[in-house]
Amino acid sequence: MVNINAARKTWPVALLLVAALVVTVSASLGVKQGIEQDARKQFAFECDQVTLKIQERLGAYALILRGGAGLFGTTGTVDRNAWRAYVQTLDAVKSVPGVQGIGFAKVISPDQLAAHIDQLHREGFTQYTVRPPGERALYTSIIYIEPFRDRNLRAFGYDMFSEPVRRAAMEHARDTGEATLSGKVELVQETGKEVQAGTLMYVPVYRNGAEVGTVEQRRAALIGWVYSPYRMNDLMGGILANWMSQQGKLVDLHIYDGAVASPAALLFDSKPSKSPQVQSLFYQTRTIDFNGRPWRLGFYQAEAVSGISYAPAWTVLLGGTAVSVLLAALLLSVITTRSSAKRMAANLTEEVRLHVEQIDAIFALSPDGFVTLDAVRRIRFVSPAFSGMTGLDAEDLIGMDEDSFYRLLKRLCAGEADSQSIATLRANAQPNAVASADAVRDQTIELAGEVNRVLKVSLRIPRTQAVSLILYFRDITHETEVDRLKSEFLAHAAHELRTPMASIHGFTELLLSREFDEAERRDFLETIFRQSHVMVSIINELLDLARIEARGGKDFTLGALDLEVLLQQLIEGFKTPKGRAPLQRVASGRSLWVHADRSKLTQAISNVISNAYKYSPRGGDVHIDLPQDAAAGRIGIRVVDHGMGMSSAQLARVCERFYRADASGNIPGTGLGMSIVKEIVELHGGQLDIASTLGNGTTVTIWLPTTAPGSA
Repeated sequence: MVNINAARKTWPVALLLVAALVVTVSASLGVKQGIEQDARKQFAFECDQVTLKIQERLGAYALILRGGAGLFGTTGTVDRNAWRAYVQTLDAVKSVPGVQGIGFAKVISPDQLAAHIDQLHREGFTQYTVRPPGERALYTSIIYIEPFRDRNLRAFGYDMFSEPVRRAAMEHARDTGEATLSGKVELVQETGKEVQAGTLMYVPVYRNGAEVGTVEQRRAALIGWVYSPYRMNDLMGGILANWMSQQGKLVDLHIYDGAVASPAALLFDSKPSKSPQVQSLFYQTRTIDFNGRPWRLGFYQAEAVSGISYAPAWTVLLGGTAVSVLLAALLLSVITTRSSAKRMAANLTEEVRLHVEQIDAIFALSPDGFVTLDAVRRIRFVSPAFSGMTGLDAEDLIGMDEDSFYRLLKRLCAGEADSQSIATLRANAQPNAVASADAVRDQTIELAGEVNRVLKVSLRIPRTQAVSLILYFRDITHETEVDRLKSEFLAHAAHELRTPMASIHGFTELLLSREFDEAERRDFLETIFRQSHVMVSIINELLDLARIEARGGKDFTLGALDLEVLLQQLIEGFKTPKGRAPLQRVASGRSLWVHADRSKLTQAISNVISNAYKYSPRGGDVHIDLPQDAAAGRIGIRVVDHGMGMSSAQLARVCERFYRADASGNIPGTGLGMSIVKEIVELHGGQLDIASTLGNGTTVTIWLPTTAPGSA
């Protein structure tokens, strides 16, 4: 009997011990997996960094070659000395190591081949010829390659277009206008010793001033390619020198030409003596897509040298086992001694304390306000957010009765708002309250002050003896203001669309109900067409404005723009109103560069010019010029008219949506043009200045930050 009772008392201890050991083993395995996952994440991060570094360096090489192509674009012709000076100025070998050279390959037609060779002979290169020999439909010859020494001398006169892999890359660059990498090749610079896999990058050079909008135009305008050859071991040594001397000591990096890893496509192997294990924890692949040419990167690091330490997992296993044994001993002690009950009570008290601290932290961090009342309807708790909303100190509110609190809140309300009606929420929130359609479930109040706050008040009645009521305050000031602005905007839009719609509806009804002669019918239809055009203009400008606001300039195609050129093109394409003098301006005679979206900036300037003509109906010149503010680093587009001008009150509202300075309706427009101009200018980081005097015309200046030519 004694043994049976003892077994009944101790079997829970054995069960607890087994369960705790199972949890301990599971936890240690989880820690082990977490350690391996962290190590894989760190390895993946290093792989991402190496991939990004290679991708950025290829981008830098492309920019260097584009600079060489740009040299031809600015001067038209480039001789050997100019090319050497350009490459020496770049100092690319030092600034971006791994470049074998920077050269130019010229396109030569068969009928120009003899004259071309003769020209090079006259320049002093008596042994020069185009290699390989033979008749072809097109020749390309490397005529410039810097530095012009050592291995690069072997490339002089080589026709890269005669080799299929190089030709494919050259054709892709020619047809797309993009920098293009070739497939895996053996460079002509190789001497037969320590031969490395090679690749080349090409950027097309088009005839200066030629149209290159289509593939056919680009092919017709091609005069050659700026290119760079790369020996892959030298290239990666330049790009990854620091990495391979530190983290990369233990990593085997493979780079393949294309998306598939095959021995024939291998471009680079940092550790040729090792073979990667693709099933390893530390095997990662990445793909670099350079303008349609993929490189596959494989990273492998042996687990034995990965630096993984499983000490935490062993600690969890051993510590968990020890804790399991201690818990079993503790449970046995609880079963066999009364003192264990006191310890359990203490643990429960601590848990309650932590729970209370968590609740206090939640209330302290919540943006919404809370006020609780106890069983005798006195305030017991006030959250910090409520004090921030109302300016009432929690210490002054604690212990205040419910009616006094409502009266105090009423004094804070603006206008005729009556917070006393909050008291009716209690009755409606009672569990046994009769529901009705007009029952008040929450209350909105507005607090007076320097910045009026609108609060939504609701309450809950807990089913506890300690708390009789919870008041919940949420700041809806922003939502209220948004609703007001939305209603105001919809009212404006409906008003603007109602007038043309009424005309369309009325004239359409007349045409359907009565017979008219051809002249009257045409007059009615022209009116309908004009009013339809007004509606389309309003809708298009509303969509423009909504699209600009929603995307926040993310769809802008920003680049360096020469304002002199842009303005000249805009003036040439602007249709001056009938009977009015064309735009007057004095060209500065030099380039003025800004960083802007050509299409959006053109739209903004066109809107300002159109307004200048519309709001000077009695005539007068419209002037446009480009003032400069060197101290502020900005350039302006200034449009000056001599029209009706605006008063100070009109000037203050000129950029509001649907606002029109002319209230007579004689001047066509939607009242959205200057709103669009303001949005476009501010998204460019610029400033819109408007000066006007009633009866003496208006001056509008769009200020934009200056930039350097060619900046992206």
